[in-house]
Amino acid sequence: MTSSRKNNAVWINDEAFGALDLIENQIFSKFNRLMNEKEANEIYETGFLAGEPMPYTFVFAPHGKRNQETIKNASKGDHIELINGGKVVGYIEVGEVFKFNAEKSSQDIFRANEAAPAQQSQSGELAVSGEIKIYDDKLAEVRKLIEEVKREQNVRKISAIMLTAEPFNRAHERLIRMTIDSSDLVLLFLLKSHGADEMMSFSLKKSVLEYFIQNYVPKNRLIIVPFENSNLFSSHLNPTLECIAAHRLGAHKLIVGQNHAGIGMFYDHNVAHTVLERYKNDLNLDIVVLPELVYCDECKTLVSTKTCPHGQHHHIKYHAQTLKTLLLAGILPPAILMRRDISAMILSELFPNRFENIQKLCDDLFPSNGLLEKQTEREFYENLMKLYQTTSLT
Repeated sequence: MTSSRKNNAVWINDEAFGALDLIENQIFSKFNRLMNEKEANEIYETGFLAGEPMPYTFVFAPHGKRNQETIKNASKGDHIELINGGKVVGYIEVGEVFKFNAEKSSQDIFRANEAAPAQQSQSGELAVSGEIKIYDDKLAEVRKLIEEVKREQNVRKISAIMLTAEPFNRAHERLIRMTIDSSDLVLLFLLKSHGADEMMSFSLKKSVLEYFIQNYVPKNRLIIVPFENSNLFSSHLNPTLECIAAHRLGAHKLIVGQNHAGIGMFYDHNVAHTVLERYKNDLNLDIVVLPELVYCDECKTLVSTKTCPHGQHHHIKYHAQTLKTLLLAGILPPAILMRRDISAMILSELFPNRFENIQKLCDDLFPSNGLLEKQTEREFYENLMKLYQTTSLT
């Protein structure tokens, strides 16, 4: 949809669009609209709003002369169109217009992504409050699905896991299986990667997760929550928001790894604590910090560093950057690190039409049942890994 009223619209970047989408869907709070001056001041002073912990305000003050002119001329009840990427993605129903408190900008949700470029975090002088409406709202559909599953399966225990899944590996699998064991339902929050860390498209990461769920775990025990439009959770830079998002979608437990960025883990009398203790209490959310998972060449299996008696020199670690280096070089990671079918799925997307004559390559390399079989690049990688795992002549 394109805008027909250029003088009654604001142009927003992806960062702002993602935040507006999350606010409308009550991911941060039961409060689902842009705040007015009085509400924002209450949060500045107390950190709460209507009894809810609120680390950030929802004050929308878009930067730019054209945007500020639109807000300045807006009246209560007006609809201001939201334009992102040249398309109308929703609107704001104006409540009030007020001066933005620049001294408190670090407490605003629209400036919560510390990794965002400075030009994306600029604010205007005037802010607008009001109801938000986002079109084509995929998050709303996921929230509806969660409620349906909770009702139909009489779900009592819900756990949440936050994953960038870039790439999805055996350690992720073990983490998910361990969580399923103690939960009726697991919410898999799929997060965007940050900047240079991004190797795979979000749609490919989501397809890989869907494939894993379809083929390797009980399908009715997991739901993917895609945070496709927001960078606020990128690279696990804001664990506070992760806690709140998990709680708001009904989770009783949040599973994080001990190497999770930003949790600020420390020990007191040999008891592990994190900077998230406040939200554990305020939100009645159990935060479980799991030890690192590795492959031990003595145990011959995937273990945690807490239970394995062998030293680090026996451990193969599941470092995302190492796996990405292999994949970007077009190399299949070892099957102890990633499933061959998942590696094949990723490589066939990263390097489409890589081989001039894939059919001849497959015919020359792989046995067949005597019939002519058309092979895809994905099947080629899977069969190639099978050859790598053949040990009769090694």
